[in-house]
Amino acid sequence: MLLRSIRFLLLALGLGAILASVPAMAADSLRPEVATPLQQAQKLVQAKKFKEAIKPIEQAEAVGGLTPYESFIVAQMRGTALAGAGDAAGSAAAFEKVLAAKRLPPEDQLRITEAVAGTYLRARNYPKAIEWTEAYRDAGGKRPETLGYLAQAYYFAGNYKKATEEASRLIAATEKAGGKPTEDDLKLLISAQAKNEDAAGYAQTMEKMVRYHPSREYWNDAIRRAAAKPGFSRNLELDMYRLLRATGNMTKADDYMQAAQLASLAKLHGEAKSLLDEGYEKKLLGTGTAAETERQNRLRTLVEQKAKEDRATIASADADINAAATGDPLVKTGMAYVTYGDSAKGLPMIEQGLKKGQLKFPDQSRLQLGYAYYLAGQKSKARDALKDVKGTDGAADLAQLWSILAGQG
Repeated sequence: MLLRSIRFLLLALGLGAILASVPAMAADSLRPEVATPLQQAQKLVQAKKFKEAIKPIEQAEAVGGLTPYESFIVAQMRGTALAGAGDAAGSAAAFEKVLAAKRLPPEDQLRITEAVAGTYLRARNYPKAIEWTEAYRDAGGKRPETLGYLAQAYYFAGNYKKATEEASRLIAATEKAGGKPTEDDLKLLISAQAKNEDAAGYAQTMEKMVRYHPSREYWNDAIRRAAAKPGFSRNLELDMYRLLRATGNMTKADDYMQAAQLASLAKLHGEAKSLLDEGYEKKLLGTGTAAETERQNRLRTLVEQKAKEDRATIASADADINAAATGDPLVKTGMAYVTYGDSAKGLPMIEQGLKKGQLKFPDQSRLQLGYAYYLAGQKSKARDALKDVKGTDGAADLAQLWSILAGQG
């Protein structure tokens, strides 16, 4: 009767460990001097008087000479009462004794092992949390939430290397199973990598973050991290701003001014004009100090004039572009058409330039093609083009981010 009540209490208390079927043996019984105080404790626990229940449990234990079965029952009652009283560490220690008795079916042993690991984590006893989470894993436990205790415990214990290893293992297993890593797991990994000063790992994890849990803030971090990697080509600065713009992260006047100047230097005057027009519409431009406004207005006037001249003469250079020895002029002019809104004319030119070859920066040119398809609303083709972008100058990193963005609608 007492054992059945303990099972009920464990369930009612929501401890996460249910003693569903403790095997009874012929010699299993409680002596009256042990059973009587435990029955008193049981009533107090049922009345949710958890602290008061501890004294009769101690009286039962003080009888002395407890049999293994009596010790087993006392440990269960102590763990239940201490859990209700808010003593997580004491409760976990008591349930360690329950587990040590090895009287439970494997499934219940696993559930209590899981509960003990979680209890120690909440009690901030990180070495014990690590010990019992590893025991849970070794016993065949597979719940990702529970396996995540390891990374958390190592992180809060200050072992960021092990936290990175365990979080990476958990995320990889989740992805392999076709699942979606949680935002919390990714955030913990990112934080551990930052503590380890692992810039490359941080950037890779940010790619996963924007893939699975996109937000404007995460996109901003991912893009700027990619651009901050060693070896990032200055030729790709405009491409960085393009990604920032596409993800809603152009939030300062300087963003628009820098991007517009880079576009104008690349002779993409239509794109420069579009950037400045957007900056004025957002009231980020034309609203600062007199000196700032004068500089911004001067650039706008220049860009508008250049765009007008370029738009009027762009078609006249087609013959020379086709006769060029390399594909670069075709790519550049095709991009100009696309940024003027004429994708039907521009996309075939970029494709033709890539086929012609002899490109100065072939991967950067392939990145341009992916971006051009994205602008044209052909996101499937954009992703196909971006798959071919390789190299270590930053083009491949930006291509990966564009591919993720193109896959999000």
